[in-house]
Amino acid sequence: MNKLAHHLAIAIAFLNPAMAHAQTSEALDPMPAEPAAGTDYCERRLGQWFYCEVPVAPKPKPRAKATAKGDDAPKHPDLVAAEQFKKDMEDARLIAVWNPSAENIQRYYAYQQMVLEKGGTFADTWRRMVWENPDKDYTLQRPINTAGKAEWLQARNTDRDLFFRAAYDQIGIFYVYRGDCGPCRVASPIVREFATRYGISVRAISADGGANPHFPDAQIDKGQLKAWGLTSAVTPAYMIFQKPTATGKDGIKPVSFRVTDGKTITLRPCRNPKGCLTYMGAGVLSVDELADRLFVTLATEPGKDF
Repeated sequence: MNKLAHHLAIAIAFLNPAMAHAQTSEALDPMPAEPAAGTDYCERRLGQWFYCEVPVAPKPKPRAKATAKGDDAPKHPDLVAAEQFKKDMEDARLIAVWNPSAENIQRYYAYQQMVLEKGGTFADTWRRMVWENPDKDYTLQRPINTAGKAEWLQARNTDRDLFFRAAYDQIGIFYVYRGDCGPCRVASPIVREFATRYGISVRAISADGGANPHFPDAQIDKGQLKAWGLTSAVTPAYMIFQKPTATGKDGIKPVSFRVTDGKTITLRPCRNPKGCLTYMGAGVLSVDELADRLFVTLATEPGKDF
């Protein structure tokens, strides 16, 4: 120890004996190397006046097993039997695949036969239930046999035509095409025929400025397609335009039209004061397909005409 360090140690001793002792010890003993990262700080040599007690990490509390409400409720006996049958059948299948002996395949085949029998019984019981409860028979709304289907389609098409004749001034179609589009050359005369047959206004819009002999008054796109979100639309494309529905003191006034058998069809309301645009599809569509899409979109509820 040099003289300066010695005198400093004596001066500190007058101020604080305990500190002096610590400083003297540190002067005499070299400072230990800094412990590696992650080493417990209690392992450091910080002097005899430093006391440290290694903290004990608290034991994690066991989490209560999350159980869904009703898990403890006993399962239906039929469900237990069905789950066991499913497991046994899968085991039989794996065994037969792994070891395709005649015995193993025959055992798996027996399970398959039981499934077919169960399925047949289910289907037969289902149809008997529907026969006895006409309110559950969907075929009364949408027949599937030849005679009933033909009559239903004829009545539906008549209702569709009457609807178009009544609502022609409320709706229209924007027909988007390109002059260099092959499918557009096929679709254009079909769209013109649709407009003529049903009296629906059709406005053609040329996406690339090309002319169209079937729509000589076609408009050139000046940014409206981008505003409609059709910047990358496949052509030909179709959009339904609908005028805003009138409102009264009680809000929207639904527009309904009378069709066959005293039924009424209500036009889907348009709540946008500037009118409503609905994308109807793309590609080459027949006259009936165009009419069906327009009718289903504007005059039917989901699930009622499917």
